[in-house]
Amino acid sequence: MVNPKTLKGIGLFQLEILHLVSIGKKESIETIEKCMDEGNLIEYLFNKYKEDFFIVFDNEIYDNEALNQYFQNYSGYIQGNESRKYGIMNETDGLLLIPALICDKIEHSAATWTN
Repeated sequence: MVNPKTLKGIGLFQLEILHLVSIGKKESIETIEKCMDEGNLIEYLFNKYKEDFFIVFDNEIYDNEALNQYFQNYSGYIQGNESRKYGIMNETDGLLLIPALICDKIEHSAATWTN
């Protein structure tokens, strides 16, 4: 594994999620939040949709533990705030929580970026 404890691959994971949404895959908010709570979001989605993923998330290239920890850190914070904070209105749009949380990271980090 390269650079353990980094979020390397989080952008590619987001692209995989966008692909899943584009081809009509659905997950409930409850399921996604449960996987975040349990710290197995990456494995759950990769194993369930392995044939639809372009990138392999088998913990060889990317640190799945670090990626799962990133999402697990939001556990509790997002529950009940899906529509108010992230605009996610439908119970079956749980996959959209993932890019929304990555956008949160970008928003906070962008405060120190320069053009």
